[in-house]
Amino acid sequence: MKVLQILPKLDIGGVEKTVVDLASYFKDKMIVVSGGGRLVEEIKKQKATHYKLSVYKKSPLSLFAIKKLKKIIEREKIEIVHARSRVPGWLSFFATRGTDSFFITTAHGKYRPHFFSQVMGWGKAVICPSQVIARHLIENFKINEDKIHIVPRWVKLDDYKFVDPKKRLSFSTIVGIGRITPSKGWEYLIKAFHKIIRLNPYLKLKIAGDTSIKPDYFRYLKNLINRFSLNYYVEFLGFKETQKVLEKASLLVAPSVIEEAFGRVVIEGFASGVPVVASKCGALCEIIEDGKTGLLVPSKDVDALQEAILKVLNNPPFAQDLAYNAYEEVKKRYSFKEAVKKIEKIYYEVKEKLNILIIKFSSLGDLILIIPSLKAIREKFPKARITLLTLRRYVSLFYECPYIDKVIGVDKNYKKLKNLLRISFSLLKENYDYIIDFQNNLASHLIAFLSFPRYSFGYKRKLGFLLTKRIKWKKEAPLESQQKILSLLGVEIKEKRLRFWELKEEFIPSVLKNKNNLIGINVSASDLWETKNWPPEYIEKLTRLIVTSLSYEVVLIGDEKSLKITRRLNLNHPKVINLCGRTTLKELIYVIKKLNLLITPDSAPLHMALALEIPVIGLFGPTNPSRHIEKNENLFVIFKKLDCSFCYRHKCKKKECMKRISPQEVFKMIKKILKK
Repeated sequence: MKVLQILPKLDIGGVEKTVVDLASYFKDKMIVVSGGGRLVEEIKKQKATHYKLSVYKKSPLSLFAIKKLKKIIEREKIEIVHARSRVPGWLSFFATRGTDSFFITTAHGKYRPHFFSQVMGWGKAVICPSQVIARHLIENFKINEDKIHIVPRWVKLDDYKFVDPKKRLSFSTIVGIGRITPSKGWEYLIKAFHKIIRLNPYLKLKIAGDTSIKPDYFRYLKNLINRFSLNYYVEFLGFKETQKVLEKASLLVAPSVIEEAFGRVVIEGFASGVPVVASKCGALCEIIEDGKTGLLVPSKDVDALQEAILKVLNNPPFAQDLAYNAYEEVKKRYSFKEAVKKIEKIYYEVKEKLNILIIKFSSLGDLILIIPSLKAIREKFPKARITLLTLRRYVSLFYECPYIDKVIGVDKNYKKLKNLLRISFSLLKENYDYIIDFQNNLASHLIAFLSFPRYSFGYKRKLGFLLTKRIKWKKEAPLESQQKILSLLGVEIKEKRLRFWELKEEFIPSVLKNKNNLIGINVSASDLWETKNWPPEYIEKLTRLIVTSLSYEVVLIGDEKSLKITRRLNLNHPKVINLCGRTTLKELIYVIKKLNLLITPDSAPLHMALALEIPVIGLFGPTNPSRHIEKNENLFVIFKKLDCSFCYRHKCKKKECMKRISPQEVFKMIKKILKK
């Protein structure tokens, strides 16, 4: 497996050291992309390859690096692209689209949740160095908890020399290590040291870190030292390797004023036997057990910081206990070997567990028609996380579906621009590998495009470029049409028939529980398709024929609109059970399952019945049955061929095609089916 690590620069810092350590493990299987820096040579010593790109400037001009980065990914056959900062995150996210590389991130800081930082939550996996950062991303970036992995930073114990704290106290040197920036709180350490030096004039304070990042702040610190007359006692070391700084340290102080994402320097102090005093903020509280492995003080509290430092320096047995407890802690919790195993495991999981989104908003009947495709996708990708995006009103239908892991419901006005953008942004965070568009309209294509999956599949309609893999549109039977899209993924629908998964009996309405010999009549199709409906008086005549001539009861099904229709009919009979407007979508499935036969226009219950292996008489008029149904031994179609047949009109004054289907003809077919 080849991995690409991308970070702004390779200068001093915890992120940079992390990448150098990983290079020592992955060696020639690791590629590093950065803006250069003093640690580039360390990367090369580990036999890893380094590419220098401008991936650190917060400027639109940085976007020109995307094309170059994509070429590196393709040339080196990269499988995992691991971004460790925001600018590299944006570049690598877009560079991995349309490739076989997987994009993941590590959030090394507590970023403010503005748009520029959102990319750090778009990785297929998001690694956090601490619980603090994980909670921050979940609460403020609304990231799916399943994507988050906590991998603390580490130390290689062999790189650090453990010196007994009793000996260390004789060095009389307090050290601070980190960037010379306001977030590190160096002025509070200097102020505390100013008070301490009066009690112990032999102490020294040495601060190691890059002084060029915030020159104004560095000048402020120098002026502060001059004002306190501490020039003899305080020294800025500039960039220096942590191990060398810790060699002669009596005490390590981390006076941060922000919620640290981790605090690698603290565990480096643990590994060296240096007692630690740190601010009580962020992940420092996770690393240090106050009074056992170090001391924690309130941030910006100079008096508390002074007191904690003196408590360690003036009490050698206490300092020794802290250091030995901390050393055991670093061996147990911050081992490089264990951390790299976790990271490697995440890489393999990201590769193996595809994240697939299937888009199918409507109609209900068409949703049922994709069930064979859902099953085929699950069979092809058994480890994948499969999500269905549909209308909210249909979500309950798929709660128990074994072929998908999650259902996302949206409102029926999803086509409005603001809703499209909102839906797309929420999907973008999931970092889908594949989006399969079975809806195939402009809105669904836009959602697929703006969700930025690695690949998207569907038919080429208007603005066909919105999908990365597309085929020419052709009017075909539903499963045949779906199969052509799935062929782009190497998926074959082996069982080309509708079939529901195993259903429980708990949702059957009580009125039907002890009933047998039931014939169902679906009163009407959807509101949009009045032309599909059989005349209400025909439903009344057929119902009377059944209840007077056969030993069967009639179950009327439909929505609130159907209920209004039935109330206008003379259907009062002990053998007529009117469930129109009285069942939920989920209950409707179980009602149909209880039937011996269903009569219905071209609508969702027709497909439900076939999926439940219930015989169906389908009454067709304005729509062509060959385009909307699959061949099935349980399906019996009645339609009348007219000059205007299959007009696909939603409204018609004559409705001749449906009127030509008489109740007597349907009743004759009912008897024929029941006889079989």
